[in-house]
Amino acid sequence: MLSPVGTFTHTAFDTELGPVALAATDSGIVRCNLPGSDPDALVEEVAVRTGHLPEEGGAMVDEAADQVIAFLDGDLREFDLDLDWRLIGGFHREVLKATRTIPYGETASYGEVAALAGTPGAARAAGTALSRNPIALIVPCHRIIKSDGSTGGYGGGRAGTALKQRLLDLEHS
Repeated sequence: MLSPVGTFTHTAFDTELGPVALAATDSGIVRCNLPGSDPDALVEEVAVRTGHLPEEGGAMVDEAADQVIAFLDGDLREFDLDLDWRLIGGFHREVLKATRTIPYGETASYGEVAALAGTPGAARAAGTALSRNPIALIVPCHRIIKSDGSTGGYGGGRAGTALKQRLLDLEHS
């Protein structure tokens, strides 16, 4: 007899900045894409990387969606969600956990977040970790900027950099 395969829940919803999709396991939110990304690609990625089957909707992704919408509307400053870190390991996980400590409305440089993650001098590696953040928005990688104060990159090239600036502006308004 075959053992049952696990499942994960997912949802997609529209925001002012574009569609957002989320996925969760029993442990917490495992994936949140940036506004404007392909929701179907998120579901496929989580299915492949976890080996679990997708189920649409569920309490955890519904709560996360409500919080993401409230955040993007400027009504939420801190997410209160369990996270499932299984898609992130090692130094990348440490960088993303350090990024979660940067308060709403504040920024840190790539070098500062590398130091917070326990590896001073690893600014470029921190940038790579942030560029692969599977839990965007909830893990606020948009708060990490270049040491000269400029925005730095953000998923999706020029459009992503504009999105990053909008998120920073939202937090500073």
